[in-house]
Amino acid sequence: MDRQLTAEFPPLYLKSDGAGSWTFDPVTDTRVFATNGYVQEMKLDLSGYVQDSLTVGFRRSFEQEGGPDSMYWLKAYDPNTDVLIETTIVSSVPLNDDQLIAASMVSPGFIPPHSTLINYGNFNREHIIHGRYMIMYANSTIGGGGFGSSGNATLMKVTDNIFSSLEPTAADCLYCYRIVGVPSASNAGTGVDIVTLPPKRIILDAFTVEEPELEYMMRLKRSYELANQV
Repeated sequence: MDRQLTAEFPPLYLKSDGAGSWTFDPVTDTRVFATNGYVQEMKLDLSGYVQDSLTVGFRRSFEQEGGPDSMYWLKAYDPNTDVLIETTIVSSVPLNDDQLIAASMVSPGFIPPHSTLINYGNFNREHIIHGRYMIMYANSTIGGGGFGSSGNATLMKVTDNIFSSLEPTAADCLYCYRIVGVPSASNAGTGVDIVTLPPKRIILDAFTVEEPELEYMMRLKRSYELANQV
């Protein structure tokens, strides 16, 4: 049976306090998880399907945005440092804050670089039902004031990687994240002063199916194993 699963994220508005720190509206259900790192998160409950011994499969996933991404800056914009990174993930297992930091550098599900300092988690592609990784800069061709003076611009995606697996799952919950890494806030009258991101939704074109008992039990076992090895 066809289903449509939707993860909704609110807009994000960040304003510098003028002394190098960001302030934001807590009503947007956004929390700080690292220096200059913010996350919005929600869950999609699949427990009803699990209770009926149904597998949830996915035909495709895509994202919609409710407006432009933009930045405002004071005195000058520096493309060497004033970069925004956004990662969206729908996972069959939760990510802790250390893994959210890692997901801003290396998309989960791939073989990570060796490091004893970063907790990449033990993810594989089956965990990551939907994934998108973007790097954005101010658009130099559509900006007000120029990069050498105060101004503003919409953001241009220079990297836009999709890493969705669309793997069927027997998990009872999907964990949805919008992870945002922003530049340092303006300080003493220079640097990025405002960052605005529009609301976003992730749509999963899904279906449910009743598999043969043995296949379903193996999938249920696999979902449990994946959830406990991260």
